[in-house]
Amino acid sequence: MSPAPAHEGLRNEALRAALTAALAGKAAALEDLLSRLGRGESPRPNLRLAAAFGAEVAALPAEPGAVVRLLAHLGDTEAEAEQPRVFLPVAAVHGWVALLQAGREQERAWAALAELAADGRTPIRLGALDALASLATRREGRRADTLVARAAEWLEHEDREVQFGAAAVVVEAFADPRALAALADSEAFLDYLSRAIDTIADAPRAAERSDARRRLLLSLPRTLGAVASHLNRDDRGADWLEGEFARARHPDVREALSNTLVRFASRGADPGAVITQRLRAALQGSAKPPRDPTRRRPGAARGKASRPIR
Repeated sequence: MSPAPAHEGLRNEALRAALTAALAGKAAALEDLLSRLGRGESPRPNLRLAAAFGAEVAALPAEPGAVVRLLAHLGDTEAEAEQPRVFLPVAAVHGWVALLQAGREQERAWAALAELAADGRTPIRLGALDALASLATRREGRRADTLVARAAEWLEHEDREVQFGAAAVVVEAFADPRALAALADSEAFLDYLSRAIDTIADAPRAAERSDARRRLLLSLPRTLGAVASHLNRDDRGADWLEGEFARARHPDVREALSNTLVRFASRGADPGAVITQRLRAALQGSAKPPRDPTRRRPGAARGKASRPIR
């Protein structure tokens, strides 16, 4: 499979001039142009513009501190998802990823990406997914493996919403078979997925109301299906999946795994009848056994049927 295309820089001279002014501390013109051209408030933000902005920023021989300050400023923009200015953090995400690809500002960029990937606003989440997927699908420099290693660190973030939200974007990025093919260490990725699943299952009950946790659950079926289909050399992917299905206890995790099986049938992504049957049997085997009706106390259940007969 071909790698994700490398993006050129900005071709719009007005944007280039505004970027130069922004690096000198006058960001108003750049913010206005990016907001108007970025279509951040639309269902389909202009991610090509965001990628071009990132490539332009990474190629500039500007003083490093100016670039970091500008990207941090754009990333901190307060705007509702329906407002054009929401595109500014989208541009920042691509700027940080472009710096990573250029080998610059590694620690600062990864820290910023964790926060932006976890952002609950849909345009920013789409931008983070696009940028991190472009990073993961490029084979040179083991960038997919580096993303997995950093994402594993994000699971230890002090903010649970960042744990869930960033993991949701990373897991979804690896639903792309090109990202899985770019991994040099698939075992590390499978271990990361196990930890992400454990983060869901081990969270306190109050976390069940978290939108970020819900996004992580929704991202699992597609990626698990890709694992079954594309990491099946020597049965590694299938064996790992069978183990996850066999140990699943939490109802939300079990639902996500069940949806994975449904996806096999409905999306034409079935990895094979034998593997599917193994997974179905493992999930059935890990189900909580039914309660012994002889041990139920009268009145312990709900409704009239549970009351003692008078």
